[in-house]
Amino acid sequence: MKHFVKSAFLYVGLLLSFILVLSCIQLYSNANALFGKKSTDSNYWITLSKTINPTNIGRKELIGFNPADLTELKKWKEVKDIYPVVSNDFKVSADGGSFIPFYTDMYLEAVDNEAIDIKDLSEFEVKDTTIPIIISREYLNLYNYGFALNQGLPQITEEFAKKIEVNINITLKDKNLKYKGRLIGLSDRIHSVLVPKKFLDSLNATQTYTKNHKDINTRILVKVNDVSDQDLIAKMTEKGYESNQESLRSAKIKGKLFLVLRTIALIGVFIFLLCIFMIVNVIKMQFLEKHEEVSIKYSLGYSPKKMVNSISRFFSINIALLIFISLLLLAIAQYYFSKSEISNGLLPQHIEYYLWSFVIIIPVFIYLLVSKLIYHWLLKSWKF
Repeated sequence: MKHFVKSAFLYVGLLLSFILVLSCIQLYSNANALFGKKSTDSNYWITLSKTINPTNIGRKELIGFNPADLTELKKWKEVKDIYPVVSNDFKVSADGGSFIPFYTDMYLEAVDNEAIDIKDLSEFEVKDTTIPIIISREYLNLYNYGFALNQGLPQITEEFAKKIEVNINITLKDKNLKYKGRLIGLSDRIHSVLVPKKFLDSLNATQTYTKNHKDINTRILVKVNDVSDQDLIAKMTEKGYESNQESLRSAKIKGKLFLVLRTIALIGVFIFLLCIFMIVNVIKMQFLEKHEEVSIKYSLGYSPKKMVNSISRFFSINIALLIFISLLLLAIAQYYFSKSEISNGLLPQHIEYYLWSFVIIIPVFIYLLVSKLIYHWLLKSWKF
């Protein structure tokens, strides 16, 4: 009975350790699917600006990024590339003419095409007096779900919005220009009103303000490996840079989640190593309890190594069965988790396929380790 209780505790401990470790591996994979995977191939985009304080208000040379700032940023190991955002240095307004009775002051910005998350940019160039425009998808959502509903105006789809043309009025220091603005796409990456960079640069070059603040960018779009990188966040804080707080908040949640998973996995590994120690001691106890029987078998020609391998094989088979049960439970949980609302359709229905290889790898490892330890102990203690 005592031997049964010890074995029961041993196998329960092993099952618990396997469930903890394997679950953490799968949850790590799930978290990557939900928050984005951290790797050298990953691309996260953040928009950096300098924190506004009483000393830099209204001073573009202080609130903007100069060439020295950009050079330093490029040296950060967390940064893959940077794309300065150019803003208009002249007055811009828009109106709907007789078709849509509205008027508003507005702003224009531009960035290199490589940073824009629109697949087809063939139309993104100024032709005659028509300016192609890309706006943030959030701007259209704000109109549809906020302004339009409250003002009794019609909501519009993306396709319909692309058919609407508005008047763009540009006031330079020596002349006024009128253009037609036409939406060609919506950006999920950049919260702005984007126009072609060459066009905006050419207009800015005519302005005195631009000449006085040459190579100063108030915002920059940065491509990084992982926004949850604590070194990146620490450097941003030290330099007084700020970004979309929601992105950073999600990054911090992701970082803390991974820390918790690593901690749980380490606990599982500790329990597993403790169980290996118990397995070795259980096998030793079996040999000690059957000392006379083992001695007789040895005198009859039985190899000590074969006796050790036989017992080690028994434990390895049981461990393989425990791992299979753990993976089966994990597969069931993963299936139902992928169907839940929290997964938002982003999680796979099956666990990672390589986890099934542990059914073979871990038992083989335990078999080789335990048989070697016990065999050396047997030769040393019993003087075979």
